[in-house]
Amino acid sequence: MKPLLLLLLTLLLKLPVAGPPVVRVMFSPLTKAAYLAAAKGVVVTKPTLTFPLKKVRGRIVIPTAKGPKVFQDKGVGTDDDDQAGFDYRGYSTVLKYHVVEGRYWEAFQCHLVGANGQQVSLPGLPEYSPDMQQFVVASAGIEVGFLPNSIQLFQLENGHWREVWKLEPSVEPATWEPDEIHWLSNSTLLLKKKMWTGPNPGNTFIYSRLTITP
Repeated sequence: MKPLLLLLLTLLLKLPVAGPPVVRVMFSPLTKAAYLAAAKGVVVTKPTLTFPLKKVRGRIVIPTAKGPKVFQDKGVGTDDDDQAGFDYRGYSTVLKYHVVEGRYWEAFQCHLVGANGQQVSLPGLPEYSPDMQQFVVASAGIEVGFLPNSIQLFQLENGHWREVWKLEPSVEPATWEPDEIHWLSNSTLLLKKKMWTGPNPGNTFIYSRLTITP
């Protein structure tokens, strides 16, 4: 091997591997009164959807740059534990993503399918930031034990959704689950926690403001 090529190879091998972007989310506690006051400023953002596709004979076929994504009903209305039923919820021309809801034996998933071929499967419906460049999805997994107990934050980067932060609020023994989460701005959210500890488990709530920083 020529000395120059050997030197370049050595330098490349020493380069650090770039990981996913890191986002910090800081929690600030709120009283119930402060939470209710802040909730008056909640921003609900829903992408405008069109419906270019139809479900035909229990089958949804979404064309993408990487080939078709197929969602096929299976065993709907039966006792089969591998049953699956899908509903087409439309296409966002701004985000270039189709939305498919899937219902399974003991699960729910929202599938985002991009025209670029990316598929993101979520345990709940996404809540979009006001600029629609981010979304948060929360899943309460204590009372309904077959769902994950988590909060996930995704950001849109070069046409792809990337998970940039995840919180799993309870590890055995479980303590709390997300009850509600809403956007106040592109960098702040409101969170209502359902507590499963203390004298009144499942009926006690704690409130927080979440601030996103790079």
